[in-house]
Amino acid sequence: MPLPNPLRIIAIIGSLFTVLVGATVAAGCDCTTLSPPESFKAADLVFIGSVVNSDSSSTDVNSTFRVEQVLKGTNSGQVAITGHKSDCDFSFLTGNAYIVYARQSDGKFFASTCTSTKTIGAQQAFIHYTSPPRYGYRATVAGIILLLALAVGYIVGRSWKRAA
Repeated sequence: MPLPNPLRIIAIIGSLFTVLVGATVAAGCDCTTLSPPESFKAADLVFIGSVVNSDSSSTDVNSTFRVEQVLKGTNSGQVAITGHKSDCDFSFLTGNAYIVYARQSDGKFFASTCTSTKTIGAQQAFIHYTSPPRYGYRATVAGIILLLALAVGYIVGRSWKRAA
């Protein structure tokens, strides 16, 4: 038995709404966002730099960076990050500075929205993103005290041998 006209229209609108909402949800990148330490570990190249050029073709977007500081990897000078115009590719804007966690595949570097790649302000110090020194002030003081104690022990030990 066919539905009456008003109910048929409501059923069609409901079906369209369900399809459109489902398509919108399915368009997002399906990944777990990694923390900065996890991103650093997973990346082949981590650097801080500014986008100097961005070229777009029908399938790819290439963003060229002037590298300010390399935190992991060996590239310096300029680096090209390639994107395939997918929801998982990080979008870079020319002139902005970024900390980029890039992976390499087929000789090209890619930056995903799943990593901790982000825009950084020009006023932020680049050194802030590097790892802190492994041994700090306390270790230096402890080392000096240990050396002094060894020197005093050596001097006292030699003087006791002479007295005997």
